[in-house]
Amino acid sequence: MAIVFSFDQVYAIPDPILITQSSGLHNVVFDGKWTHETEWKQSSHNLLSYDDDMVIHLRTAHQENFIYVFVDPIGDLTLDKNLDKATICFDAKNNKSQNPDSDDYCFSVSLNQEHGILTQGTSNGNYEMINGPEFIATSNISDENDRYTKILHPSFEFRIPIELLNRSDNYGFYLSVYDASSDKFYSWPENVTRESSQIPSPSEWGDIVSPDKSLPEMHLPFLIFTILIFAIILVQSKQKIRLFNSF
Repeated sequence: MAIVFSFDQVYAIPDPILITQSSGLHNVVFDGKWTHETEWKQSSHNLLSYDDDMVIHLRTAHQENFIYVFVDPIGDLTLDKNLDKATICFDAKNNKSQNPDSDDYCFSVSLNQEHGILTQGTSNGNYEMINGPEFIATSNISDENDRYTKILHPSFEFRIPIELLNRSDNYGFYLSVYDASSDKFYSWPENVTRESSQIPSPSEWGDIVSPDKSLPEMHLPFLIFTILIFAIILVQSKQKIRLFNSF
């Protein structure tokens, strides 16, 4: 009988991906690329560089009911349609579980595909495909409108319904880009190794954070309603205190 010993790996905690609130991303044309040079300008930017000259520009933002993500791997100069792929994952509770559970979601799309795949963690530690009516993922080959290079390469656009994740200013986050020609995965956090179709453990994911805590956006009517309820509770509490003090 073979005895296998396993040791927990210790990873340096990466700086979180910072996500910003936008007022213009509802105008994004989901064609899988920069439709024009300012399309994704109102979003946070993270530059991810790897040892073999792979460079990925990651753009993120949130607006009202959606999180928007643009993955632009300008270092992938081979166009492997239906094979090159981008995957982004969110840990809704950010509990960094060892195995995927029901609050872990992954969104993926392959190059030249107009529809992506949404999967959710299950109680047995796997992922299963689910429907996401307002989820969008699409991919295309870049063109002259790309903000970073005119050389053709894959690019990927995502729109994630916030209600699917539940509103929070801090999620677990993982990014993977697969370059089919080199049969290699490029991940964020960069010290997370992925060598197969299996998604790394949520315990290894990083964080995506809204630094101004604007991500749990509330619509104005709901916000007004919440304030009114709080005011009523406060008035009733004061009345009870006065009544108690009068005895």
